[in-house]
Amino acid sequence: MKNVKFGKRCANFGLKSGNVLLAGLLLLLIKKPTYGYVLVEELKDIGIDPSFVPYSIAYRLLHSMETEGLVTSKWNVEVEGPSKRVYSITDKGIQYLKEWVVEAKKNVEVIENLIKKIEEVANEQNK
Repeated sequence: MKNVKFGKRCANFGLKSGNVLLAGLLLLLIKKPTYGYVLVEELKDIGIDPSFVPYSIAYRLLHSMETEGLVTSKWNVEVEGPSKRVYSITDKGIQYLKEWVVEAKKNVEVIENLIKKIEEVANEQNK
């Protein structure tokens, strides 16, 4: 089978796990600024199993989010032990979340319709 290349529009369709994780981290940061490892643990509060999110991935994503201006960070040197980086959401991060919700709703609608159609065809095949 040939390696089919899809256009950028098609490649960006759907709810990619990285995008869901990014939105989840931003959502958690709306509540309060906090450390990266705390964010990973709090993912369970929004239905994401933290055991599937290695800390290295979360910190890499937080770094990318900071580069894009979605979050900021500063070192907290007033804690016991080593200094820790505290992450905060920016106005740009809040705007990103608002736009993400609009796109996610469209994708969910398409996915729900697809599931319904697949179930209909599968039920017809079983008759």
